[in-house]
Amino acid sequence: MSATYALAALAVLILFSPPAAAQSTISGTVKDSSGAVMAGVRVDAASEALIEKSRAVTTNGEGRYAIVDVRPGVYTVTFTTVGFNAVKRQVEVPANVTVPVDAEMKPGAIEQTVEVQAQVATVDVENVAHPEVLTRNDIDALPTARNLQSVGSYIPAVHLNQPDVAGSQQIQQTYMATHGNPAQHDIILMDGMLVNTTQGDGQIQTYIDNELIQEATYQTSNVTVDASGGGVFVNLVPKDGGNTLHGEFFGAYIPSQFVGSSIDQTLLSRGIAAQSKLTQIQDFDGSLGGPFVKDRLWFLLSARKQLTYQQSPLSTKSDGSPEVDRSYVYTGHFRLTYQVNSKNKLSAMWMRDWKTTLDEVVTNTGSGVAANFNASTHRPPVMYYITQEKWTGTLTPRLVLQAGFTLDKLDYAVLYQAGQQKVPFTPEWYSTVLVNDTVKGLRYNVGTQQNYFKFDRYVVQGGGFYVTGSHQIKFGIQDSWGPAYQNTIVNGDLYAIENSGVPTSVTVYDTPAYTKPYLNADLGLYLMDTWKFKRLSITPGVRWEYLSNQINPESAPAGRFVPARNFAAVTCDTVKGISCFHNWAPRLGIVYDLFGDHKTAIKAGIGKYNTPLVSTNLNNFNPMFVTTQTRSWNGAGCTGPACYPLDSQIGVSPTGQFGVQTDRRLDPHYHREYNMQYTVGVQREIRKGLTLNFNWLRRSNYQQTLTLNSAVPPSAWSPVTIFNPLDGTPITMYNLNKPYVKLAPVVYQTNTPRSLRANTYNGFETSVQGRLPHGAFVFAGWTIDRELSRTCDQTVNPTTFLNDPNSLRFCDWYGGLYQDLGKTASIPYRNEFKIQGNVPLWYKFEFSASLYSDPVYNSNYQLNNYPTGLGNPVAEPLFAGQQQGFKEVYWTINSATKYPANCNCPSPGGVVNAGLLQGAETILLVAPGSRLTPQLNQLDIGIRRSFTFHDRYTVKAEAQIFNVINSNVVTAESQTLGPSVTPYLKDGPGGVPTAILNPRMLRLAVQFKF
Repeated sequence: MSATYALAALAVLILFSPPAAAQSTISGTVKDSSGAVMAGVRVDAASEALIEKSRAVTTNGEGRYAIVDVRPGVYTVTFTTVGFNAVKRQVEVPANVTVPVDAEMKPGAIEQTVEVQAQVATVDVENVAHPEVLTRNDIDALPTARNLQSVGSYIPAVHLNQPDVAGSQQIQQTYMATHGNPAQHDIILMDGMLVNTTQGDGQIQTYIDNELIQEATYQTSNVTVDASGGGVFVNLVPKDGGNTLHGEFFGAYIPSQFVGSSIDQTLLSRGIAAQSKLTQIQDFDGSLGGPFVKDRLWFLLSARKQLTYQQSPLSTKSDGSPEVDRSYVYTGHFRLTYQVNSKNKLSAMWMRDWKTTLDEVVTNTGSGVAANFNASTHRPPVMYYITQEKWTGTLTPRLVLQAGFTLDKLDYAVLYQAGQQKVPFTPEWYSTVLVNDTVKGLRYNVGTQQNYFKFDRYVVQGGGFYVTGSHQIKFGIQDSWGPAYQNTIVNGDLYAIENSGVPTSVTVYDTPAYTKPYLNADLGLYLMDTWKFKRLSITPGVRWEYLSNQINPESAPAGRFVPARNFAAVTCDTVKGISCFHNWAPRLGIVYDLFGDHKTAIKAGIGKYNTPLVSTNLNNFNPMFVTTQTRSWNGAGCTGPACYPLDSQIGVSPTGQFGVQTDRRLDPHYHREYNMQYTVGVQREIRKGLTLNFNWLRRSNYQQTLTLNSAVPPSAWSPVTIFNPLDGTPITMYNLNKPYVKLAPVVYQTNTPRSLRANTYNGFETSVQGRLPHGAFVFAGWTIDRELSRTCDQTVNPTTFLNDPNSLRFCDWYGGLYQDLGKTASIPYRNEFKIQGNVPLWYKFEFSASLYSDPVYNSNYQLNNYPTGLGNPVAEPLFAGQQQGFKEVYWTINSATKYPANCNCPSPGGVVNAGLLQGAETILLVAPGSRLTPQLNQLDIGIRRSFTFHDRYTVKAEAQIFNVINSNVVTAESQTLGPSVTPYLKDGPGGVPTAILNPRMLRLAVQFKF
């Protein structure tokens, strides 16, 4: 983004001023004792949460009022007008909701005040969404890992890609998905401002200190037009400081003696190796806040240490003892809030992470587990930080404006251990290469790769409210830009592959590679109005988006297998249609207060959400990219990890020129992918503080990418019949005819029709939110859902560039197309159940519990010969199978593959398909959805006792047990058919487990507040 453009954008913010930090509103209607509406009544909302102390408005001609942009806290709302008694009500305002506060005024003197006891908002009769709001006390009370993903995993319909037991994943991030939305569709806000990075199209987040958070709001549907994505919407409302000095500290510790074991005979019989063992988990977090100048300048200071040590089951030290994966993150944060005058407020914050992993012997197992320290990688602390600056102006009681700037900097490196990087083309560089023994599952000599990442997102945004009583108009502008750079370096530019110490092949790389995708602008302009008419609330909104990204000029020196490369920039001017998307995203919400008492609301919403992008749309056109190729290796009798391939021992490239991007034409009218989301539901207050929600949700995806290779027509393929080794049923397979083998592709990219590629999510969700007497609370939810997928467009495989008809097997989960090639039975609905809560007991004891019951997320699920990974051409269908926990049996065959000797087929031990010329094919042996991952049931409990000293200091001693039932559910397993069919038969045990849920653990913790 140019400096001129940045200055212009900042200037615009003064006129179009981010969404409100807390985004909460107090609104209602004032009537007299006869039921007539009252205009001109003054309404004051006062709270210690406001540095300016109070806000005031007056009711309009319909007796309505609205006080917008209020922070979470307890408010005293006072209604006054001449000739009537004043009415005073107390209300607790969470984040991101509209709190209804009505008043009935009776004739009398203003000095006579009618006080009404405090209440908690339950049913929101203006907003379609019903977010779950967790206060600071809630977060402190619940047994979780205390990060935004772990806390969010207990929200109904939120799925984690990997379970987090007691903080076992606190250093390696997990990702949230909901209602068919992959993780890159999530929106993470802090103080109402975007903090998604540019990595993974915004999927990867910075580590945010838990102690700086006052409230956390999680929303899984009906995201309004002030945000782009339609996934999990998170707003973290920070603490502000306050007029009194206060502090908090949380400390938790798990030594190895408090970690159990869960490997049993069943797992051993399935062939599981030893499990990695947690040897230590630490979490120390504290904050201090208060005034520099009372009612004028507040500060907040916080700091955190997170540490996780895991013992590797395979990596050993020189003395034979196990290596330990040592990882930790230190975080520091400072925030200032300054009340300039009665109408203007400024805030500024800075948060810095120092992440270090000394030896990734557990967390990086690509190309085998590191056999020792030298074969591991490490991560030094480079540069993670977030800085935010924000202005809020309450210009009039009707008009509130805001403007802000955020920089989320995520620069890091994954490196060899010290001294392992060698100067290119020296003898040490050739000899110090990774050796992967595929039988032992170990790698030797050096780590996987050296990667340097730069993912920085600069954000400017502004927004405003204009309130007229019956209308709440919200408007704003958001823009972000920044690099998504990656440099990759590999010793010897290859991995050496051995089988029990015997050289077999090499995996060559086109390194060094320096890729430079850049986000020029992710611009959004939005306008919406919440219109209240009697019992009906209608919120129409429209968002206009402009997305521009490009590949900056790239250069890299020559490698072992590629020449020096210099490439000009790739932009929407050089490749028409690649970027510079202009898109509308209209959304509509309707709420009807069924009985007019704010206790029952019928809700419906519809919205369009464009797919978030930073670099994925550029990948197919990036001339500098990291790719690999398998070549033969004649080891000349050398055995063991000391062997390394000489140039004379490496076979020639099997496909001609290597490391060159395949030319492709792009449809100049290529469109950005989007999805439509629909909800219908009802929200009912069962009793004071207890709300029941029921919703039907639907999501449909449109305009996915289709790539065609016109050099290989459909007539180039010939059908042959092979047999399913599991049950002997015939499978129609397609062989590429010889004239078309290794033919140079002629590639064209466009959008696929929904008749050939589609995804549809349907879900039914019931949830309860309860804040009960004496400080007890409970949140629970039950979701039944499924997602159907159709991938029958034969889009090219990104490795072979073939429109392969073998991908048509089981391509239609709707049950319509190509059922003769693989019939898909009805896809089952799956269930997930969540509950968490805290109950005060006697003698200042409290009991808390969290239950997470969800199908195991199958990260290893593949689809129609396509690899896993972000940016995959069939990413949405692939995600559908992963999230629903589909188990598959993959059979990878080439022209020499033989049937297993014990197969249920006509020719055990015979060659499967000698005419297979196009290379290896992966055949799906069971129908999607016919085999499912087990249910992951994780129950965590905690008990704590409070001690109070001098009425100011509170200490809470706590013991928490994670995975109480010691579940050892398999979270990852082999799904590839080997020499025996026995594990994969219908009632067989399944593949070899490669990961199970972490065992039962005891965490001791202490909390201190003053």
